[in-house]
Amino acid sequence: MNLNAISDTILDETSRPNQLRDALDAFVLECSEVTNVRPDVSFDAWAEDALLATGVAINPQAAAHCALDYRRSVAFIRGIYAALNELKLRFPNTPLEILYAGCGPFATLLLPLLSKFVPGDLKLHLLDFHQRSLDSVELLLAHFGFEAHDVQTIKHDASAYQHPGRLHLVVAETMQKSLEQEPQFAVTANLAPQLWPEGIFIPQCIEVALCLADLEQEKLLIRQALGDDEGSHLEMDCLRRSLATVCTLVPDRALDQIRLAEKNATQAGSQLEPTIITIPTAPGLARLDAALFTRIQVFGRHHLKDYESQITLPLKCYELLPLGPGDSFRVSYHLGSYPKFQFQRLNQT
Repeated sequence: MNLNAISDTILDETSRPNQLRDALDAFVLECSEVTNVRPDVSFDAWAEDALLATGVAINPQAAAHCALDYRRSVAFIRGIYAALNELKLRFPNTPLEILYAGCGPFATLLLPLLSKFVPGDLKLHLLDFHQRSLDSVELLLAHFGFEAHDVQTIKHDASAYQHPGRLHLVVAETMQKSLEQEPQFAVTANLAPQLWPEGIFIPQCIEVALCLADLEQEKLLIRQALGDDEGSHLEMDCLRRSLATVCTLVPDRALDQIRLAEKNATQAGSQLEPTIITIPTAPGLARLDAALFTRIQVFGRHHLKDYESQITLPLKCYELLPLGPGDSFRVSYHLGSYPKFQFQRLNQT
């Protein structure tokens, strides 16, 4: 399967799940053969991760493995393609200046789309903290015959990088579920202000909600629906009780949120504005879990919902256990070298 056929399959919204998996598997296999970078979840060690002041930059093998998170890859590739077509309307007869932050070794979210554009349409800047990833991308650009395209590779920390001019599109997918570990918030705050006023940042919105849910029952529903049934999401919403949206990451507001967090920093470090939640009286409370759920708007109608990706799986909040009706907690998102949510118990009934 050549790269054009791979991108056609991914962009075709009538493609079946097995066709999408086959297309991404073919892409990853060819990239691995060319670059000798093999996908690896790397859960057992952080041997090649880079520990930055704003979060962890995962190693090239782990970044390559993200391509096999099929729904995630498809949603982002389709969303980016829709954004590029929108930008061509907003900026006619202008080469689109694009920054892909955290491109990894395969530049998965943009490389398959290059075949849809002719040289001169795009000025593409591929940024990563790992030189091995950039070396890999350069091999792939040559392998797929994209030498005529205007592509630059940049080794830098995306949370500190300053582009020499304004950008039309920024793609930054540097996140784990519940915005933990990786520097998505700091990267967004740094790069979003570098867009043209009508530019586009992807993802457009990330929302993290704290809910009470029967996670075991939800897993059963997902297995029964095989992850493809919209009805399963509706049924789970009925079984779940939302306590609060504890973080919303929108590019236009991210820098102001971080500045306020730094201004109000304490010995515990800088944190976004906290949310106070109270555990309600609910039937069967003892069998419920408190968990963080992440939902992502990539661009326009392209979304990732609960359980559709590794980055939208629930994160169980053990700090809130055992759940007691009337118990109150202060929930805050802490920035720094390992971003994560923290919970402070205010009272206990």
